[in-house]
Amino acid sequence: MAIGKSFAKAALSVSLAAGLVLPLGVQSTSAQETSMSYAVSVSPIPKFMEQTGKGFPLNPKVGLVTEDGTDPSAIEELKQAFKAAGVKKIIESNMKNPDLQAPMIFWLGEFSDAAEVKTIKEKTGITDLNVTSKDGYILTSKQGKEAKKHIVISGKDGAGTFYGTQTFKQLIIERQGTDWIPEVEIKDYPTMPIRGAIEGFYGKPWSHEDRLSQLEFYGEHKMNSFIYAPKDDPYHREKWREPYPQEKIAEIGELVKAAHKNHVTFTFAISPGNTITYSSDQDLQALINKAQAMWDVGVRSFALYLDDIDPNLRSPEDRAKFGSDVNPPAAAQAYLLNRFNDQFIKTHPGAERLITVPTDYYQAGTTPYRTRFAQLVQPDVVVQWTGIGVVAPTITTADADKIHDIFKHDLLIWDNYPVNDFNRNRLFLGPLVGRDAGLTPDHGVIGLTANPMNEAETSKIPLFTVADYMWNPRAYDPADSLERSLKEFGGTAYEPLKTFVDSSYSSNLNGSEPVSEKLKPLIEQFWAAYDAKNVQPTADALLSEFLKIKNTSAQLRGMMGNKNFLDEVDPYLKKLELYGSAGEEAVKMALAEQANDAQAAAEQRALLKNSLKEIGNIPQNLSLGVLSAFFDRAINGVNLAEGKIATASSSEVDWLTQDLAVDGNDNTRWASLYTDNQWLMVDLGQVYSINKVILSWEAAYGKQYKIQVSKDGSQWTDVYTELNSNGGINEIEFPSTEARYVKMQGIKRATSWGYSIYEFKVFNVHN
Repeated sequence: MAIGKSFAKAALSVSLAAGLVLPLGVQSTSAQETSMSYAVSVSPIPKFMEQTGKGFPLNPKVGLVTEDGTDPSAIEELKQAFKAAGVKKIIESNMKNPDLQAPMIFWLGEFSDAAEVKTIKEKTGITDLNVTSKDGYILTSKQGKEAKKHIVISGKDGAGTFYGTQTFKQLIIERQGTDWIPEVEIKDYPTMPIRGAIEGFYGKPWSHEDRLSQLEFYGEHKMNSFIYAPKDDPYHREKWREPYPQEKIAEIGELVKAAHKNHVTFTFAISPGNTITYSSDQDLQALINKAQAMWDVGVRSFALYLDDIDPNLRSPEDRAKFGSDVNPPAAAQAYLLNRFNDQFIKTHPGAERLITVPTDYYQAGTTPYRTRFAQLVQPDVVVQWTGIGVVAPTITTADADKIHDIFKHDLLIWDNYPVNDFNRNRLFLGPLVGRDAGLTPDHGVIGLTANPMNEAETSKIPLFTVADYMWNPRAYDPADSLERSLKEFGGTAYEPLKTFVDSSYSSNLNGSEPVSEKLKPLIEQFWAAYDAKNVQPTADALLSEFLKIKNTSAQLRGMMGNKNFLDEVDPYLKKLELYGSAGEEAVKMALAEQANDAQAAAEQRALLKNSLKEIGNIPQNLSLGVLSAFFDRAINGVNLAEGKIATASSSEVDWLTQDLAVDGNDNTRWASLYTDNQWLMVDLGQVYSINKVILSWEAAYGKQYKIQVSKDGSQWTDVYTELNSNGGINEIEFPSTEARYVKMQGIKRATSWGYSIYEFKVFNVHN
């Protein structure tokens, strides 16, 4: 029977005959069962796990032995697992007088008392119950004395015991009849002390329902931290002085209880930096009052954030008090942090260490602000850091050592992945990559909090991989972790979910586009066969892939019962379906053209253009960069600019270069410096007759620009002038002209940024 909350069920490696439900109290293992072999999978991957035997069926009657103070959440989780797996009777007893009448005995607790340990060893034959690491646990299942089966879950602390039950839930193998328990020995503990997430994005905050669901997810995946810091919660940032309405305080109180149940520390953050007077006693008291209201509903962890603000001192009082300091902003901020630390955190026994984000939170090296901040802020304050860059492609131990040497405070990584507030029309569903395995307290790092997407439910897919990494980074394999995430999240819908995730994979952390990578060789083979007049075999293979893409949306909607997820991804699913249809139409059009069936070709061309129009009307984007070039060639012929030599007046940074505008991928781009008189030019390699240019703009587009052509690269002719572009995709047609060089000459930018182009395409006359 299924355990609905388990997240990587152990897999059967053989097929089983239908089993029989055993009477209560009867434990029987058939000869066939004793020969069975099961592959055990646990997420996050334990530090040590060994299968010591085949295992045994989960009896419908079990004994549960706990001790005084056994974690209540662990007991509840284990009982829920029993119920879901078909256990009918639980005989509960205490270690002081254990009842061992049931054929299967569960021992659950910390078991630090010597007498308790002796009892367990005598009854079970298990010799090693030593757990040394915080949040660690031991889980052992084995045949004990007197033909009884014993499962011991022993934690270093309450959290460790709770995590042991989460692991046990994954060991239960679903079968017809009775479920199966493999014999295993697991010794496990986390690498990172703090493992969590921060709701720290811009945009609509998560709902209360979203947060409750997240906290349950964190507990299941052994994450122990949640920071409440939504930028667009007005009472968190702009109205920070004002108390929360009572109904909101009640909601936060409910979140704190849910967090406690799931062994998650709930951190309440305030971001006062835009309007605070750092030296003001009145503003300090407003912060204390705000924090006290949260303390009263159970919050024990607090953060004061100073990121994304103008650091210059606004008030005359602050300029008078701190203006003579070597770095007035750092001095003012340190004064506030230290006073809040002294007057609130240290006056509330049981409060966790204060957390902050400095204004200079992502720079590569030291700054005068950082130097002074490190000198003045009290040493027990935890500093959050995003890595080098706001969205850091990599975070290495060398980076951590460097930044720790600068701040001289414990670092808590604020990892801006998979957050998408900077690109609200994308989902980032690939696994976490680019983080060293050695980001530990030895390198000044005490943990990591991932900043998820605005789409709460969808964020669980990459957050699974983040949890995997944080618990055991040395065993972390991104591809394997994502596979386990998709199997948990999608269940029977794994295959269509994987196709969808592969279409929303690429991010600032990776350059991968799994769907494009699969399509690209098929497209290349198709066009080669098309030119060779033998296209049908390759067309069938390409049509099969487009059909798979088209059907993914309907399959997910039909197979997944996760309404919140389906609502969040609805426009992306619609767009994916349209891409599949457009792909089919493009292939069929090309086939009809090659067969000289003008009517069929015209019909498919009309369908294709309509599909592309509908695709353009959906602002959400997928990482399917290869398809734009495919559709362009189908409609317009060969893009003469693709793969040719491009030059530009400038590049904003060294990774946004001109060659990326002619690479045939709509997810890479060129960007110029921030002046109007910038240009991008492509050398087609020889003179062609051309009549069409397509500019695919990023958000930083040209409001006014010219398209110029030349045969020699010296004498230029204007073939088109745009005086009021709205960005997006500009399709520019002009009378056929002979040219080797084609240039976009900027006249006026639409934004304060430069000009930024995903693709610069040039076409000759299409027959």
